[in-house]
Amino acid sequence: MVFLVAIIMLAAGFGAAYYILPRGGTPPAKTNLLVGTNMPFPPFEDFNRSNGEIEGFDIDIAALVATELGRTLVVRQFSSFTTLLATVGTGGVDMSVSAITMSGSAGSQRNATMDFSDPYYNANQGVLVQTGSSLTCAASTCTNASLASLNVGVQQGTTSESWLNDNKVASTTVTVFQTVDLEVAALTAGSIDAVLIDLDPAESLASPGSGLRVAGAIITNELYGIAVPNGDPDNILSAINTVLARIRASGAYDTLILKWFG
Repeated sequence: MVFLVAIIMLAAGFGAAYYILPRGGTPPAKTNLLVGTNMPFPPFEDFNRSNGEIEGFDIDIAALVATELGRTLVVRQFSSFTTLLATVGTGGVDMSVSAITMSGSAGSQRNATMDFSDPYYNANQGVLVQTGSSLTCAASTCTNASLASLNVGVQQGTTSESWLNDNKVASTTVTVFQTVDLEVAALTAGSIDAVLIDLDPAESLASPGSGLRVAGAIITNELYGIAVPNGDPDNILSAINTVLARIRASGAYDTLILKWFG
């Protein structure tokens, strides 16, 4: 009789499984698709407070990939975006959907530690302020000069942080937060003057009654990709790209856009 011993280790908010196999053995087929994400980042990923589920544009796409692979979708929330990216690189999750930019200088750095699907979304940055803020941007387009003399919040490890560090004028102060909810809370409390965040989440956070508005966009033309561990050891990129191509051709992608972006 051959015994298979599975040791499950949980650490830093994520799981890793190690299998001790007999010589010449093969790992059992995976039945789950473990997907990492970082919330809140609506409408891409967020927590539905009415039913306790994780939902969003990215999550719906991940569900389609799980179906394509014949696996059960399991979504794991990471409290830190930087930890999520590091975990993808080391194979701690099967893939990650978290509005991850795969283009530009940030994308080049990320491509060194993880692999990406074909791009599935084009994004820009947005400047989120209190409704009563005097900040205005000509034609709703902001620049680095628009943020002069302001204290601007960014989330650690994001392209918002890297863009601001690379482009800010001398009088701009950068305050780094671990999560989006903390930077939005600081903005609402008046501790900072603005938040730089991807445009679609900015517009979602500036919902009626939030006390927030989007002062304008910063055009960065970023491309989002679905990330898998370096080298695609699970051989799932082809399935991901198949799903992305299929939903674009069938119109299902446009239906998801309408569902989550209105």
